[in-house]
Amino acid sequence: MNNSDSLLLDQDWFDRGKEDAWAGRSKQPPEHDPQAASFYDLGYSEGEIERPPVSLLSVEQNAQG
Repeated sequence: MNNSDSLLLDQDWFDRGKEDAWAGRSKQPPEHDPQAASFYDLGYSEGEIERPPVSLLSVEQNAQG
């Protein structure tokens, strides 16, 4: 795996953590990859303090209504 692949995976885990926080799901970091878990936690924490994009809010509202 080259360095750009590693960065992409880190960004993927960061984004997944953020999306889980926005969706109100509990934390589910990867168990066997400490670096990925760290990026997931960072994304989750950021997601808790940021508002989700409007498109995500409208999707959730449509699903509930």
